[in-house]
Amino acid sequence: MLRHDNGFALAGGSLLQFPIGRTRTAESGSGGSELVLVRPIPFHSLCERHLLSFHGVVHVGYLHGENQLDPAEFARIVQACSRGIQAQQRMTARIGLWLHHQLAPRGVGVLIEGEYACATAGRGAPTTTLAFYGSLRHSADGQREFVSLTRQEQKGIVRQ
Repeated sequence: MLRHDNGFALAGGSLLQFPIGRTRTAESGSGGSELVLVRPIPFHSLCERHLLSFHGVVHVGYLHGENQLDPAEFARIVQACSRGIQAQQRMTARIGLWLHHQLAPRGVGVLIEGEYACATAGRGAPTTTLAFYGSLRHSADGQREFVSLTRQEQKGIVRQ
């Protein structure tokens, strides 16, 4: 079995372990219950089935919790999680689990749209994978809001 992690992961596919610039959120009413959508983050990776590249964008939405990250930190997390040979579904879960455990939001959603070089040229639509954790995992309304905001952002309707 080929394992590629460039030192960013522990053996056995456990969560990423690298320092990030976390700050504690204020306990006053800042945070609220609004979904925060991070700008789309581009990625490149290798398909484990064909050993050809796939690329696309990662969308992250979360409900504030214990910690908050600088927007650049999200790009670092995506970059670290997209390294190596893998399936898009596992990458989606890996990003979501890392954010859920390390950022400690009340809820987190990850949507990845990837285009594969191994798909027939011109005929392949992007492959979309989703993962929800925390309060978003059991909230159909929260999941709908996340997907809806992501689609609006793609069309250029949402401005941050």
